[in-house]
Amino acid sequence: MELRPIYRGTVDADYAEEINKESFPDNEYVPLSDLLSAVENGDMEILGIYTEYGFSGFLMVRKWTDFVYICFFAVKKELRSHGIGTAALHSLKDYYDGLELTVDYEAPDESCPNNEQRIRRQEFYRRCGFCTTGWYQFYMNCEFEIASTQVPFNKESFESLNAFIHSRVPQFDPHLYRKD
Repeated sequence: MELRPIYRGTVDADYAEEINKESFPDNEYVPLSDLLSAVENGDMEILGIYTEYGFSGFLMVRKWTDFVYICFFAVKKELRSHGIGTAALHSLKDYYDGLELTVDYEAPDESCPNNEQRIRRQEFYRRCGFCTTGWYQFYMNCEFEIASTQVPFNKESFESLNAFIHSRVPQFDPHLYRKD
């Protein structure tokens, strides 16, 4: 397992876009060209996931003050459930020298047709050492649950990240909340 940066105009960027299209629903899909613009601005990093199968997926991350936020994470459909995602998260922690990893994922919701997938995703992150924080946010017409590899969760730092992203992408305007 190896993580390496992906750049515009490379064959790996094309592979990443194929995986991007197959992995995210329309309301969460962002073209890789837009994501690469954020990389070129120095805001983010897209890391290819390389395994014995070759290019196997990608992670888009933003290093913030005291944590690394996983914005997008996808593995090739035919390679899922092979341990690649788990290995990638462990490699990511090493890549960023043990910094806290934070992610948000679609919150389980019995009224959603993909609730079973949402529960599997939540369980995956828990198996990988993430803890639910008790915080949620709503954007892209979806509720997301926030999980982190360290507790307690630094809400103020996460809000400053959201404010920064909002300054770059005004339509991204989530607000953190807890459920009763």
